Amino acid sequence: MLVYLLNIFLIIVWALIFRIGKKTKLKQILFVSICFFQCFLIAGFRYKIGYDYATYAIEFFKMVVHGFDNMTYFDWEIGYVLLNKIVGLFTAKPGAIMLVTSALSLIGPAYVIARYSKNAFISVFLYVNFFLFYLDMNFIRQAIAMSIMCFAYGFLKGKKFWRFLLLVLFAALFHFTVLYMIPVYFVCLLKVNSRTILLYLFGLFYYFMLSDGFLNFMLSRFHGEYFDSVFIQQGLHPAFAVFPVILTVGAVIVSYFVKEKTRNLEVQIHLTLMMCFWQIVMTKHMLFERFSYYTMIFVVIAVPDLILAFKGQLKANLKEKYLSDVEENERKIRTVSRTVKLKADAAAICITAAIAISAFVYNMYGGLIVPPEGAHGVLPYQTRLRIDVPNIDGFFKDNSVGT
Repeated sequence: MLVYLLNIFLIIVWALIFRIGKKTKLKQILFVSICFFQCFLIAGFRYKIGYDYATYAIEFFKMVVHGFDNMTYFDWEIGYVLLNKIVGLFTAKPGAIMLVTSALSLIGPAYVIARYSKNAFISVFLYVNFFLFYLDMNFIRQAIAMSIMCFAYGFLKGKKFWRFLLLVLFAALFHFTVLYMIPVYFVCLLKVNSRTILLYLFGLFYYFMLSDGFLNFMLSRFHGEYFDSVFIQQGLHPAFAVFPVILTVGAVIVSYFVKEKTRNLEVQIHLTLMMCFWQIVMTKHMLFERFSYYTMIFVVIAVPDLILAFKGQLKANLKEKYLSDVEENERKIRTVSRTVKLKADAAAICITAAIAISAFVYNMYGGLIVPPEGAHGVLPYQTRLRIDVPNIDGFFKDNSVGT
């Protein structure tokens, strides 16, 4: 646990340092690069971290030892098989594939935050506290598919379907569930209004009514190994959906509060709503947690934009309220404008701070403390390097893992 807490602490430190002086794009890129390099060191040099670590490490070794006769292996998609075989041409050490997959999983999120986020700190902070970083160390194939999809964000908001589809198909070479993003593209074409929000609510209602029959039909034809598994028979505790629901409620409030929504903002609200949809669905069937992550990765850049849109509309409302009573006196207008700016800035800072604190609490509770081995099996942290990492889990857990 110490490694993850230190990572979060350093992200805060870098954010404070990079706030000094004028804000520039170069400083944002450097900040994001440093933060994700830290994450790469943690993920790349991990040992037996993540529930699926053993499977990926063992099967990689088997593939190298037994040769490269065909392009089918285990239940892996062809892209991931090819990646393993390329790495296997140079070494049979499982640590090598973990280094490569960690880099590939992190490069997409780093890109989308550095390129599109209006507040890189809160985006990175959400990324490491929203279980997305833990996912990278467990759902390796899906993490790579998600990373590829990060490069498709510009095509999604720019309505460039064929380029978007091309990247989806490329990502599907690593995990077929990414095909879910094709209908997401068309949903994002809809205007965000009361009718579309009701559509999401009706979708949830019908899912909870009809999901068992639908799943029995699907699993009788595809991935039958999940049929009687815990992933279908059980759901995650509703507490894991609380923070995503809070963010979504905020997004809905912004959708009504902002008078003129940009195409970018509407796409981000849709992505947030879809993330919340699957987070609620997973309380019945935990298997569908996977779908929420494809849109959750974009929520980390949506949150700063939503805060900025709220701040802009609040400023406009306050100006309309106060300036209408001010005589055409330049000095009074400037004074009122400064007051309005201070109030809008203060509101945005308070909201940002509340989100950051809530994200950290969400991570501590649902990511590190309650699950015996941490979310996605990331505790207790171990490294392949000869470094003895102190285990402080006992300070937070009644029965510390690994003691």
